[in-house]
Amino acid sequence: MGTANKILIADRNPRIREFLRRELAAIGHRVRSVNNARDLLKVIYSDNRIDLLILDPDFPYMDAVELAHKIIDRIPQIPVVLHCISGAEDLSGFDGANAVHIEKNGHSVEVLKETIRRLL
Repeated sequence: MGTANKILIADRNPRIREFLRRELAAIGHRVRSVNNARDLLKVIYSDNRIDLLILDPDFPYMDAVELAHKIIDRIPQIPVVLHCISGAEDLSGFDGANAVHIEKNGHSVEVLKETIRRLL
């Protein structure tokens, strides 16, 4: 695979973050995770390169549209995988962005891995 891709997982659920981290690290990705919008924005606004963002935008104190605008304004080219329950969030802020929606369910990890492979 060459240089490992850097993936950031942003999800408030610690079990999901850890599960995705293990699954993606096992196939060679470098994975970092955050559990709130504030920490996500710190990473986004830092000088650390991120190749892909896996995001469940269901964070308190910041709605998905506002979060989308902040991410896209800072790094418009980043691929974003919106990993959330279908219909749970207003994802219109990601319209026209380099974003793909994958519904969270018991089988989404394989779809997620395939989507990441295609995007990177």
